[in-house]
Amino acid sequence: MKQPKVLSIAGFDSSAGAGILADIKVFQHFNVYGFGVISALTIQNESEIRGIRWSTEKEIKDQIDVIFSFHTITAVKIGILKDSDTLKWLVKLLRDYDQDLKIVWDPIFKSSSGFNFWNEIDPKQLLNTIELIDLITPNKEEYSKLWNNDAIHKFNGHTSVLQKSVSENEEFVIDYLWWNQNVHHLKSRRFTGFDKHGTGCILSSGITAGLALGLNMKQAYYKSKELLNHYILSSESLLGIA
Repeated sequence: MKQPKVLSIAGFDSSAGAGILADIKVFQHFNVYGFGVISALTIQNESEIRGIRWSTEKEIKDQIDVIFSFHTITAVKIGILKDSDTLKWLVKLLRDYDQDLKIVWDPIFKSSSGFNFWNEIDPKQLLNTIELIDLITPNKEEYSKLWNNDAIHKFNGHTSVLQKSVSENEEFVIDYLWWNQNVHHLKSRRFTGFDKHGTGCILSSGITAGLALGLNMKQAYYKSKELLNHYILSSESLLGIA
């Protein structure tokens, strides 16, 4: 099988625990070839973000152009972006390149350390953009901002939604996957280890790699979840995900 090529459009986290560096490591783990486009330069370590410089749309487009002009990309994972307008513009740009691209968006409105990336969220505009995306992976807080705490996500026939950590206890965590016109309650053991950031990046980029390899949503989720649990249980090293 020819090695699939995948793209991460995400922030540059110099600690390599999240963002584009973490995504590339996950892609390597799944034996897909990973390309990267930097959407933001963050000034941070694994515990705090001190500042951010957003890439302009031209800078993002130029990075994408030079990759797509020479390579066939199977799947794209989108991480932090400046705002909903940038997301709308980016998704349309990607669809103009290839209507069949698998696009995964990990919505990051606020970092785990409390840094706000998006100050304003327009659910109506976002939901219109989401209709062009294959999968989004919000946590409970992000999901509530998109669907106003509605208990039921309305299927639109295309977009799948992975609602993370809907419920959990000392032993198990349950995620909801809205896919294939069904709600799949995905139960897995709850593992605790060192407090690490970037777990959402690892899960979403692992799913992106799985989709590029031809797995369905559920299969890609479980493969990525295996890697995520390995990472949580690994040593304190930020590099222990491969």
